[in-house]
Amino acid sequence: MEKYPNAVRTLNELEGKGCVVLHEVDVDTMSQHPLLADKLFDRIVFNFPHAGFIGMENQRFQIELHQDLVRRFFTTACEMLTARGEVHVTHKTAHPFGNWNIVKLAEEVGLYLVEEAPFTRDDYPGYLNKKGSGRKCNRTFRVGQCSTYKFAKLPLQLLVLGSPS
Repeated sequence: MEKYPNAVRTLNELEGKGCVVLHEVDVDTMSQHPLLADKLFDRIVFNFPHAGFIGMENQRFQIELHQDLVRRFFTTACEMLTARGEVHVTHKTAHPFGNWNIVKLAEEVGLYLVEEAPFTRDDYPGYLNKKGSGRKCNRTFRVGQCSTYKFAKLPLQLLVLGSPS
């Protein structure tokens, strides 16, 4: 909470509505988390995934770090979805962020794109995106052009026969 001092009010509101709020959940192990294990979800959401900074955002190595994070998230999230559940990822679409190839990463683990919806922060009153870590972690960042990608599991018969064309 020290990173995000203004979050207490939002967290209290969510918990008051019966939401379970978890912190520091690892994308690789979230399906084994004591409060998440053996549970299936209708929606799993990751807004503005970011692997941290090793280089500049447009460097191939940096993009590969981000892709690896998102790929690992999709893999674990797939295990935690109901049959009709969806994984939502909100992500910048302008260069160089489009080079992450979010849709391709999802397809690699058996998810297909249901919808790509434009993301407008004004549609979510009170929502403020924040930097994830470092001394500026409580600061927002410019989102620019963004989309929320909505994915679902491929039906079993399509997995057996191959991807839809």
